[in-house]
Amino acid sequence: MKFKNVVDNLNILKLDKIADCLSEYVDKVNSEKIPFLDALYELTKLEIANKAERSSQFNIRIAHFPYYRTFEDFDFSFQPSINQEQVLELASLRFIEEKKNILLIGSPGTRENTYSNSNWH
Repeated sequence: MKFKNVVDNLNILKLDKIADCLSEYVDKVNSEKIPFLDALYELTKLEIANKAERSSQFNIRIAHFPYYRTFEDFDFSFQPSINQEQVLELASLRFIEEKKNILLIGSPGTRENTYSNSNWH
């Protein structure tokens, strides 16, 4: 009975991912495969990731993009002049963490685009 009450409370609090995974983690804790706090930590990480994904999907939906594309969908062979390594490096957003500036020069969709970074060789 308490398990159902906990799941009901999680649903009221809109902690959907925790509610979905709770049974699995209760089993792990009961069989002493993982300590309670480790299970709670993993459950909260799953919930945070779930909320971030749902937020991202919501933002994409309200943006009314005509198509949804990701870097994984991009066909680099279609445009061989694009440097795949540079594009994927930019996609990692590492330049933000390193506090570096980037500059994209040229008209969109042309071969004239260049990538500029003072430390890029």
